[in-house]
Amino acid sequence: MKVGDLVKFSEEYYPEYKGKAGMLIGPHDGSPVWQVMVAGRIHPFNVDSMDLEVIGYDENKMIGGRL
Repeated sequence: MKVGDLVKFSEEYYPEYKGKAGMLIGPHDGSPVWQVMVAGRIHPFNVDSMDLEVIGYDENKMIGGRL
């Protein structure tokens, strides 16, 4: 996983995001948890990578350019 990847959340733990994609905007101190933006807002808590599935990447990501 890397910044800018598009992800979907585990529906078991995050039912409010069912059918929505999020974008990874930053890792938390090199640990396996991420800050995720969904529907233009940053999810209020860091999300463990085990609860995320990469579904693609966004070439026009807000952080600018490809990594």
